[in-house]
Amino acid sequence: MPVLMAGDLNAKNVDWNSRLSTRRGQLLRDYADGNSCLIFGPESPTTNPYNTSATPDVLDIVITRDLPSSVHLTSCPTLSSDHLPVLTDTMCRSSFQQPPDRPDVRRTDWAKFQTHLESEIPFKPELHNSMDIDTCVENLSGAIVGALEASTPKRRTIGDPRPQIPSGIQDEKPAAETLAGHQGPRSESRRVSKIGRLV
Repeated sequence: MPVLMAGDLNAKNVDWNSRLSTRRGQLLRDYADGNSCLIFGPESPTTNPYNTSATPDVLDIVITRDLPSSVHLTSCPTLSSDHLPVLTDTMCRSSFQQPPDRPDVRRTDWAKFQTHLESEIPFKPELHNSMDIDTCVENLSGAIVGALEASTPKRRTIGDPRPQIPSGIQDEKPAAETLAGHQGPRSESRRVSKIGRLV
């Protein structure tokens, strides 16, 4: 699952455009390297300290994992805070109106999956350095995704996943507005009270 996390982590490292590297920044760098994460920072400082003896620097950064596109950060010189807003731009797009198709793994043809996977990956890949290993892992991940898509029917979320509001509760506001406009009959008042207990 793609992950994007942003914040002021107080972890400085020249790799994400801080002016120097601190121990906390090196720990974060080591964690990212060991967990296939990428770290991005804007080219200009994200903080302008009120203390004139302190130096502006990049503290607000973005950490991503399994994101299909890179991230571009821009510091925005607005507001009166010592921390500047950071605009994060990525090519990823998501639609909440039209949920994407997702594979129904309960109906996966695993024999077809295996055949497709075997045809996409070399039996004995040549691994001479870390770049070869990274490329091999990337190709393997892509082959697994492709094999799953080729051997699994897709399904789409049907309808609105949220539960329906009971009709009695839906009637509460119109009934209450009726009583607010004029003193209705006693039966109308009892109906509003009953709806209130439902809520």
